[in-house]
Amino acid sequence: MTFKTAIAATVATIALGSAAAADGHAATKGYALSGDGSRLIVMDSIAMPQDARSVALSAPIRSIAWRPVTGELIGYADGKIVTIDTQSGTVVDQGATFMENAMIAGDAVVAFDFNNKIDAVRAVSSQGDNLVYFPGDFGDDKANSVRRFTSLAYADGDISAGAEPLIFANAYTNAIDGMKAGDTFQYALDARANALVNLANNAGTLDTIGLITIDGAPADILPEGGFDIVSPQEGTDAAYAVLHIDGQDSAGLYAIDLSTGAATMLADLGMSGISSFAVSSGK
Repeated sequence: MTFKTAIAATVATIALGSAAAADGHAATKGYALSGDGSRLIVMDSIAMPQDARSVALSAPIRSIAWRPVTGELIGYADGKIVTIDTQSGTVVDQGATFMENAMIAGDAVVAFDFNNKIDAVRAVSSQGDNLVYFPGDFGDDKANSVRRFTSLAYADGDISAGAEPLIFANAYTNAIDGMKAGDTFQYALDARANALVNLANNAGTLDTIGLITIDGAPADILPEGGFDIVSPQEGTDAAYAVLHIDGQDSAGLYAIDLSTGAATMLADLGMSGISSFAVSSGK
């Protein structure tokens, strides 16, 4: 079943929402991985996911991130950092050097997003890995390299202190097209704690912000889908996630309240198996 066919029957989900709510998301593009990373789903407007197109990728990838500074879609593959042509599906290896121990095991879920203050992309995993890719134009000796930092762990005194995290998605604030941010803050989603958390960059420390809730009830989320933030200006952030709730047949597109973890469904996507998600302003 194609993506268009799968979600055409669920377009009524969007229609049930207010026109104003749909208009508020109309300028935002969405990108998702499906088919075990072999296909890119492109939503030219996340307010109209029934019009999404499915693009076959020239090589499989494990996670994607939008790079606001350059307007590129970047991918993490096994032993490679790549750029992705969202029209043709062409995947181009950037020839990055993976430093000592800077790999993520093949069975781990990879979360991938740009730190918008320094324009470098963090890759963290469901097994606690914490890496950073510094792009080729980074400007110092770290350029075009992937490096490992402190593994993920909850802070002492946190509600999840001592528990093993299961991070499957991350997102940074102040993702502004064409520029770096003066400051940024990293959020992540933990499928074991079913929570929105703060992730303290190289230190790897996690602090719980709140449970993921839908209509006020705690949600049991699976470690698949993704999470991203788009920002029209510094200090203004719109957060979106593709979440698959345990027991449901398909994943949904949600708006996420970054202060509480409350999730509001925008659309039932009519499919499962989405392994990463990114958004851009649509410019």
